[in-house]
Amino acid sequence: MTVPLQSVLILASAAIFAVICQIVPDSYLDEVFHIPQTQQYCAGHYDVWDDKITTPPGLYYLGVIYSRILSLFTTSPTCTVKALRSFSLIGQLSVLPIVLSLFPVRHHHLSSRTITLLQLFPTLYFFSFLYYTDVWSTIFTLLSIGLSTRATQASWLSVPLKIAIGSVAVTIRQTNIIWVLYALAMEIFTVFVYPDEKGKDRADDTWFLAANARLEDVLSPADFVNAIVGAFVRVWRGLRGPTKGPKALKIMCSYAPILAGFAAFIVINGGITLGDKNNHVAGIHIPQIFYFATFTCAMSIPSILSILSQTLTILFFRPLTFAIVSAIIILAIRTTTIAHPFVLADNRHYIFYLWRRILNATPWSRYLCAPGYAIALYLVFARAVRKEKILTALVYFGACAAVLIPSQLIECRYFIVPYLIWRIRVATLNAEDDDERRENVIAEYVEVVWYAIVNFVTIGLFLAYSFEWPSDPGVRQRFMW
Repeated sequence: MTVPLQSVLILASAAIFAVICQIVPDSYLDEVFHIPQTQQYCAGHYDVWDDKITTPPGLYYLGVIYSRILSLFTTSPTCTVKALRSFSLIGQLSVLPIVLSLFPVRHHHLSSRTITLLQLFPTLYFFSFLYYTDVWSTIFTLLSIGLSTRATQASWLSVPLKIAIGSVAVTIRQTNIIWVLYALAMEIFTVFVYPDEKGKDRADDTWFLAANARLEDVLSPADFVNAIVGAFVRVWRGLRGPTKGPKALKIMCSYAPILAGFAAFIVINGGITLGDKNNHVAGIHIPQIFYFATFTCAMSIPSILSILSQTLTILFFRPLTFAIVSAIIILAIRTTTIAHPFVLADNRHYIFYLWRRILNATPWSRYLCAPGYAIALYLVFARAVRKEKILTALVYFGACAAVLIPSQLIECRYFIVPYLIWRIRVATLNAEDDDERRENVIAEYVEVVWYAIVNFVTIGLFLAYSFEWPSDPGVRQRFMW
C-alpha cells in the first residue's frame, strides 16, 4: 500500500507544481530575494549581494550547481523561476526520503509509510513548490543528525562527509548550528553514554542506569540531575578506556571545523544575523515554545488523540502541578510575549489572523490559552515520547529552545526541523513495542489523510484566492504559511 502512496505523491506533486508555476509564474514573497540572487550567481556575479537577505548563500551555490547540471540535458535557460523551484521539489521527493531512511528503527530504518508521511508534512510540503531555503536546509540538517545516529558504524571516511554536510546546513541557514550541536550530542551519547555492545555494561552500574533512564521512569527532578551526571561519568570513563580514544578524536574532527568556522563568522559578521538586522533582532520570546507545542499537537492529531485521554487523566489527578505550570506559562506570556511588526502587518500569513482573532482578540485572550499550552507541552515533550531517554529528551528540548526562543518573529517555517525530529522519534519509540507499533500504523495512515487535507486547503487557498494591497496596486498577494 505504501508504494501506491509514494506514486500518488509524486504524480500529485508534479501536477501541483505545474499549476503553481502557471498561476504564479513570477517570484513570490521571499523568492524575490532568493531567485534574483541565485541568478546573479548563475551569471558569474559572485560579488553581487542583496543586503536584505538574512541567510547565508548556501542555497544559492546549490542552485548554481543544479542549474549547471540541468544545462547538460537541455538548451533552455536553467536558472529561471520554474527551474529553481523544481530544485526544491526534487529535494522533497527524491533526496529527503533517502535522508530519512538513515534513521534507525529496531535495527532497520523508518518504514516507507512513515517516510511518505513526513514528506507530506504540510509546512515543508508547501514550500517544496517554491524556491525557499526550507527544503534543502531541512535535508542537510536531518542528514547531519541521521549520520550521528550511526556513529558506531562509521569509519574515518565519514569525517570529511560530516564536515561537509554540517557546513552546508549552516551556510543555508545559520541557526542550523544548533542542530549540528544536537547531532554532536547524539553522537557522544551513541558512542560513550548509551550501550553499544551487548553485555558490556553491568545492570548494577548505577551511572549506566542513570544515564539510560527514560522519561517514564522519572519520579522527581533529581532523576534529571542523575541522568546528566551519569552521562558525564560515562563519557569520562570512556575517554579513559583504551578503545574510545580514537572514537573521541573522530568525533572532535567531525565537528570542530564546523564550530570553528561558525565562531569565525560570528566575529567577522558581528553577530548571527545577516542582512536586514533591524527586523531580525534576537530577543527572549519564551511563548515560541508554547506555539510550537500547540502546532505540533495540531499537526499530529491522529497520534495525539490516542494519548490525550490518558494525559488529561494524569493532569486531573495533579491539579496543583497543573496550576503551577499554568501560572508559570502565564508569567512567561506576560513578560516575554513579542508582537513583531511583520506579524501585525503582513496579512498574507496565517499567523496574522491567529494573532488578531485568537491570541490578541482581547487583553486576556493570550492568558486564557495557558492551560491549553500546559497540556500541549506535556503531550509533546513528555507523554508522546515517554519511552525516550532523559538525556536525549533534554538535549532536544534545549535545541528547540535555543532555535525558537531568540526569534521575535512567529513563523511556522521555524517549526519544520523541530517537528520532523520529534515525529521521527515518536515513530522510532513506538516501533519498540509491538502493540504501540500496530496502533502507530493505523495512526500514520490517518495522519496521511490529515496532511493531505491540510495540504489541499493551504495550496488550494494559495492558488484560488488572491488580493491586492492598496500600497502595491497590480501585484496579486496570496495566503501562505
